[in-house]
Amino acid sequence: MIVWRAVGVLSAAAVLSACAVTTQVPISPMATAPIEMRPFSASEKAVLAKKLSQTLKDPNTVQFKWLPVAPNGSGLIGYCGLVNVKSSRGGSYVGFRRFFAMISKGPKGDYTEGRIEHIDGIPVTSGGSNAEEDTVETGLTEDNCKSWGYTDFSGAT
Repeated sequence: MIVWRAVGVLSAAAVLSACAVTTQVPISPMATAPIEMRPFSASEKAVLAKKLSQTLKDPNTVQFKWLPVAPNGSGLIGYCGLVNVKSSRGGSYVGFRRFFAMISKGPKGDYTEGRIEHIDGIPVTSGGSNAEEDTVETGLTEDNCKSWGYTDFSGAT
């Protein structure tokens, strides 16, 4: 009887500690039941485009295609979409590629903060312009997008 109570207490502690973590970073959509998604507003797109572009080499030429986002996200949440940037060699666009970012809501409850973590086959700077800081994250974009429920990019606008 005492052993079962100890197992119950340990199980409850594990569940409660997981709850504490999920208030900081929500569980990805793949780990829970399907959630309702909504499109970004025009103002959210404008603000996020500016914020997300700051992690790229030529922020003034970046083009985005947006996917829906979870309306009730809290804290940092994973987000994926498509981005088109100019090549570092001559100024032509490389074509739209998947990106993975962490975004969050501002004080008014709309998504206004974010940072691109990686793009399929394209370096993302760590804030500076030093090329030694650039990293290309092969495979991580797809893996992270899948873990947050982004698998179909055909509806990006």
